[in-house]
Amino acid sequence: MDTVEEAYSLKLISEVKVSKKGIFHTETWIDENKYKSSLFLNGSRLTFGGKETSPQYDGEYLYYVVDGKTLVRQRPYGEPEKLFSLGKVHKYAFHKDGILVVGERKENKETHFVAGKLKYRFDGRGLLRTRMSLFLYNEKGLTPLIEGDFDVTDVVTNGKRIVISATKEGDDYGLADLYEVEGNELRRITGGEGGIYAVAMNEKGEVAYLGHRKGKTPWAVKEVILPERGESYLCGNYCGNSVLSDLFDGAKEKLIFDKDEVITTGQVGGRVNLYRIADGKVDQLTEGNIVVRTFDYVDGDLAYVYTTPEKPSILVYPRGDSKTPFEYDPNPKVRGIKPEEVNGEVQGWAIIVDKNAPTILFIHGGPHTAYGYSYFIEFQFFAKHGFNVIYSNPRGSQGYGEEFAKACVGDWGGKDMEDIMKFVKTVKEKYGLSGKIGVTGGSYGGFMTNWIVTKTDEFSAAVSERSISNLVSMCGTSDIGFWFNVVESGLDDPWKQESIDKLMKMSPIYYVKNVKTPTMLIHGEEDYRCPIEQAEQFFMALKMNGIDTELVRYHGDGHEHARRGRPENMKDRLRRKLDWFNKYLR
Repeated sequence: MDTVEEAYSLKLISEVKVSKKGIFHTETWIDENKYKSSLFLNGSRLTFGGKETSPQYDGEYLYYVVDGKTLVRQRPYGEPEKLFSLGKVHKYAFHKDGILVVGERKENKETHFVAGKLKYRFDGRGLLRTRMSLFLYNEKGLTPLIEGDFDVTDVVTNGKRIVISATKEGDDYGLADLYEVEGNELRRITGGEGGIYAVAMNEKGEVAYLGHRKGKTPWAVKEVILPERGESYLCGNYCGNSVLSDLFDGAKEKLIFDKDEVITTGQVGGRVNLYRIADGKVDQLTEGNIVVRTFDYVDGDLAYVYTTPEKPSILVYPRGDSKTPFEYDPNPKVRGIKPEEVNGEVQGWAIIVDKNAPTILFIHGGPHTAYGYSYFIEFQFFAKHGFNVIYSNPRGSQGYGEEFAKACVGDWGGKDMEDIMKFVKTVKEKYGLSGKIGVTGGSYGGFMTNWIVTKTDEFSAAVSERSISNLVSMCGTSDIGFWFNVVESGLDDPWKQESIDKLMKMSPIYYVKNVKTPTMLIHGEEDYRCPIEQAEQFFMALKMNGIDTELVRYHGDGHEHARRGRPENMKDRLRRKLDWFNKYLR
């Protein structure tokens, strides 16, 4: 962990699939500044191209996706057979008529683009020249079934019935519904408005989804909903996983509907475990201070992948009642420093290497995500370089109930900042810290970093990433700012005079004359979520006011630059943050 190369030398398990042959998994790593991935069976490597993901075994063929674009199938010991290619293949599922595919056509970036709706670009995708559509592949080739100026975000089938989730009704705002596909027609299943983040179907054709029906409410607690039964269930305090990590495994929200059981993750504070819903009851399947990243469940057979602050990625296959579960650790020599939980008014953690050492406060984004018991490359890197690392879940964080998550709405920089500053005071007193303190965060954490340096001089240095400085300009430049900033600020229309006034007074740029803290700004040039103009404004203001500042711009990176950015940029970013904090905190 002494170098950034060592910090990013991890191997991560990004997918797991239970089959009659055993456990398939996808392993992801960085090699020569490129992401690589291969398929493994029962811990042994199967493929060697370095671009294989999404394994499925039908009893005869192994199917998988190459380079995110091409579906292939392969018999044991046979050569892989290319079936079809798209611009992107997001998911595929087996149906009696062929293979259902959620994918995007290849885009033509050479032509002009005309925007006609509010959502015309999206972070990680750029200008929406193509949309996610539903295709059917069979002996006739690849045929489009459902496509339009919206996204098909998921597909499930029992081999006969087909159900998709799609943003057909609420595309501008990222709201989704379930639809049954009947030929080329859609029959809407869900009522109201809300978000859908994963869908599952059992053998009988019943559907369940992970999400909510609470409209444009980013703070809404997700539940497992069975819409055709009129049932909903809560796993812990929040169904799914909002606990952050900077692991580059690309893990996604998931649930499994097997016979009459639904399996998914559930969050309580900073812990994420597996839960089973059956017979109208919710039971917790795993225990401990862990964060489950992904899983699979077939006929009572469970496999899952979890992370802890000490171990980046562990695959567990309990094998039913076996007393010797299969465990696979792709990083046997890696062991992170274990944090200590620090609970004052909010839940938090501290990695204390020396009470006289400098300390870095990390602030999470969202704001409705959370820190917890996941491995953080950056936390371990700074701890190994002699910094104390502290982090907490202030009001607005998920995992503590919806009222707690909603508590920062209309009050960014208010009680949430109070929680953060009280946490810092608690940690300083508990451990007798005497060194200087720095602050850093990304997205909403970048907003809070910018905000804090306008309100207090307690921090001797700051690094603000993919940040927000002006909530008004962001309403017109962000892919979601036109609605997200509005509801998060407790408003209904950002363009009223009184709304502009409130948004400006909630913006760090409004108070930038107060800043005395040396502040570095880091941003991806292709960030559509918090566009780089947010960092540019704050940088120019700081520079004109004589504050030590730098603006680091990463070409080719979007909002995920610290988690799934270009590897060379991620490494450079850690070096620059280390140099900045060494300069001002030592």
